[in-house]
Amino acid sequence: MSSRRLLKFLPLGLGFVLASCSTIGYAAQVGPQTITNTELRTELRQVSANSAFDALLAKNKSPVYGPGRKSYTTLFVDNILNRRITIDRILQAEKKLGLTPTRLESQLARALTIQSVGSPTTFSAFSKAYQAQLVSDTRAIIMMEAHLAHVALTTAGVRAYYGSHHSNFVDICSSEILESSPVEADAVLAKIKGGLSFATAATRYSLNKSSQSPGGAVGCGTVAQYQQVLGPGYASAVSSLPVGKPSGPLQISQGFSIIEVTSRTLIPFHNAELSAANDELAHGSALLNAFLAHDSKVEPLKVNPEYGRVRDVGGVVQVAPNQGPSPRVLRQYFTPGLA
Repeated sequence: MSSRRLLKFLPLGLGFVLASCSTIGYAAQVGPQTITNTELRTELRQVSANSAFDALLAKNKSPVYGPGRKSYTTLFVDNILNRRITIDRILQAEKKLGLTPTRLESQLARALTIQSVGSPTTFSAFSKAYQAQLVSDTRAIIMMEAHLAHVALTTAGVRAYYGSHHSNFVDICSSEILESSPVEADAVLAKIKGGLSFATAATRYSLNKSSQSPGGAVGCGTVAQYQQVLGPGYASAVSSLPVGKPSGPLQISQGFSIIEVTSRTLIPFHNAELSAANDELAHGSALLNAFLAHDSKVEPLKVNPEYGRVRDVGGVVQVAPNQGPSPRVLRQYFTPGLA
């Protein structure tokens, strides 16, 4: 399931921020809504208390801490603040529209939130209150996307979508034999056509050691999942190959692959409902981005200069890092509770 619509902690720039005190009583003002310094700092601590998630951010080049873990990076603070600003914009619009979540929107929000932070284990490491906050944020995003896309995320509506898009919900299992050249791949294919089983050929000749032992088995998934993990060429092959008939050599990034589809099974609706709901909202992300770009230029935004400055970033007015930081500024930025 794609997590494309979630507001992630994306890189904005580096530096070290978050002074121990502020003479301005707010972090940001989004139209009539105020995000207080206390609210921002509470959220920063909620996120940074989850060491597994911090490690994931660092791996994605979004480090949390400044020098000696006694400060936060501008990257981290501005991402958290921009996320909160964006959610506030969405919530204000939904309140005016009178939108309320459906059961399916709430279920999808939880599933996508857990996926967005890496795993159920990482999600459960957040406090219960922050888990609820993250799910609520995602639900707000989904609700607005559904509204903008004119999609009714109800069981009946999603079932109709599933019924007309069965090809998106077929579970395809496949096996692979990887060779370094088309000549070697053709030689192995000739052995298969001569009577050697695909599984035996994979065990004997495949360069892909990870799938060699189970007879070349790669696993199972939808065409979209194959495309995401193994690329468009592999996905195109499994989408069209007859079951049990090996492909000709297909060039992929690792070499030349012979592919065999071992089974195709339509995923039952009760197992595919959330994936179908997510798929149905595929174009909602672009609509939401357009809405936010417009709203950010209509609703005024004020930001405490301690955290950055307001500017247009990719068409959306948001917080961007201040220039610097200077040595003088660095000496000021120590966070209570982290020292």
